[in-house]
Amino acid sequence: MFEYYNNNILCVQAAWLIEEGILTKPNFDSLILRGQIKRLQRGGNGRVALIEYETIRSDIKEKIIALAGDPTERAKHIHFSDYLKTDQNAVDFFNNYTLDSNDPLPDKSIKEYIANAEVLNAIKTILESTMSKRKALGSKVKPWEKITTIVQELPRHTWPHSLPANERRLQDRYKIYNAEGYVSLIHKGFCNKNTEKLADVAKSWVLARWSDRVRKCASFAQLLRDYNEHATGLDWPTLKTELSLRNFLQDPKIEALWYGYRYGELKAKEKYTYQHSTKLPSMRDSLWYSDGTKLNYYYLENGKMKTCQVYEVFDTYSEVFVGYHISQTEDYEAQYFAFKMALQTAGHKPYEIKFDNQGGHGKLEASSFLSKISRITNKTQPYNGKSKTIENAFGRFQAEYLKRDWFFTGMNITTKKLESRANMEFILDNVKNLPSLDEVKQVYKQRREQWNAAPHPKTGVSRLEMYLNSQNPATPEVSIWDMVDMFWITREKPVTANAYGISFTEKKIKYDFMVMKNNMPDQEWLHKNIDKKFIVKFDPSDMTLIHLYEQTPLGLRRVAEAEPKTVIHRNAQEQEDWEAEFTRKVNAENKAIRINTRNEMDELLADHDRLAEDYGLRSPGLKGIESSRKQKAKIKQASKPQEENYGIGDYQKKISNAVFESDESDKMDYVSIY
Repeated sequence: MFEYYNNNILCVQAAWLIEEGILTKPNFDSLILRGQIKRLQRGGNGRVALIEYETIRSDIKEKIIALAGDPTERAKHIHFSDYLKTDQNAVDFFNNYTLDSNDPLPDKSIKEYIANAEVLNAIKTILESTMSKRKALGSKVKPWEKITTIVQELPRHTWPHSLPANERRLQDRYKIYNAEGYVSLIHKGFCNKNTEKLADVAKSWVLARWSDRVRKCASFAQLLRDYNEHATGLDWPTLKTELSLRNFLQDPKIEALWYGYRYGELKAKEKYTYQHSTKLPSMRDSLWYSDGTKLNYYYLENGKMKTCQVYEVFDTYSEVFVGYHISQTEDYEAQYFAFKMALQTAGHKPYEIKFDNQGGHGKLEASSFLSKISRITNKTQPYNGKSKTIENAFGRFQAEYLKRDWFFTGMNITTKKLESRANMEFILDNVKNLPSLDEVKQVYKQRREQWNAAPHPKTGVSRLEMYLNSQNPATPEVSIWDMVDMFWITREKPVTANAYGISFTEKKIKYDFMVMKNNMPDQEWLHKNIDKKFIVKFDPSDMTLIHLYEQTPLGLRRVAEAEPKTVIHRNAQEQEDWEAEFTRKVNAENKAIRINTRNEMDELLADHDRLAEDYGLRSPGLKGIESSRKQKAKIKQASKPQEENYGIGDYQKKISNAVFESDESDKMDYVSIY
């Protein structure tokens, strides 16, 4: 229906005007005859008759527009765009332009200024060519009125210009551009022409003052006052406004220097250091995270409101919480029981475990516990919550599930949302109604089950279903012997055997063990191992048996197993029947060991003529054992002149009754006791 005659004059096909009933054939012929419309091309020989659109009366144009739209509106963008050409000189100029601060222009501004130049170039081409003006704007219009409209309707994603929408201002911008060139398009603020300059010598002082963590600068207003006061004494130029200080300190290169001093180095690390983009595992048990945190429930104990800790083990692939333990503190025992439950749940060893270096992990590592569970064990980056997937998941668990209970403590202390905080007014008014610790444990167990059964946010499939339906060929099944090997803890420090047996303290509880033989203390073993150091392995969940090892060049060698030491009553009144027999047997073996030891050594000394008797003296008897022997010696001595018998018992008694008197030497004269 519309065509361009000679590629520059907008025309309407005469046949279309008649076919659509806009004009009748007689009416059309009459308008041609009277010259009220101009025919630029006759029909025939494959050509169509063309009527110049601009010569058509307005009432006829209205009918055309009603049927087919305004052809000038449809065409003007097409023809104006014909004159929009890439200006390589503008591209080079703005990309290479350097500001007074020695910085390049921002990328966004570069694109804006190049688009401005190319649009203004197109306007210049159109205005300087009559033919181009007519083609792009039409013949009988005011050019700037139409140019302003066309420029504002250009698609900004293609031509991101910032030229004025006002006809007069657009003309002024065009004139300045023609006179000054590309530089006229750069915003004056970029060159700091609208702000005061900050002297180079003053910049280091400003940076240091703003970074002072002790005598803090509270605001830019204070910084301006401090700067001007300091500048006056050094003949630096003073500043009237804060703008120069802001421009300097908020420059990205400068802000990176002071950010950590004002907000903390960890905040600066989070903002300015490179962050990895990572993919999560595609199969179960490939990566387990573990972490301890506050269990976000209040409970009542002995009339007091308390909280406790929970240690969770988390499968990263499925987001299933596979094992946990609730305790008062995050220690190695909590971690031990949580991993034990995780392995029982999974039935497989994980390929990798990641954990922080807090709580009791050092003890677990020293005992090789973690390396027995998985092929790889890694510590998460300290002070980097983003590196721990479990923290994000546990935050969602708190917000979506734990928050449902009225005794919820709120999320962590840094939370800003009011919804994430506890209703302490309500809780404090209902302290007496708080659940017990056992009740809290039951509620927490239910919430974990709900989380595990809920749809995974990425797949929409139940987390537990994802976990159970996944397989990992690189994770071996856990056998009963694996459980025994993994869950026996090796104490980091050795234990020394003494007359009381093997004693050590775990979690502030003292344990006494003894190597047993036929349900009696193996005193012969003890006699030969006093003061010897042993490595102890034990199961924290079952302290009825421990294993003793000694360190050898080839590693640990198992020596014996020990059981809890038998405890008897000191007073006869409360003794049970078995205790007297037990005591009798122990004492009898004690005496036998003493006699055997004495006899063995007496034989050795006799072989070398080194008995006391070989020197004209006598060997003391075994006190409490050889009383009959002692009695015979007394009868023998009766025929001899009487001498006082200095027995060890008498000697010890006199020492206990002696009064210690200090002299210059601070020594007791033992002979004077007698």
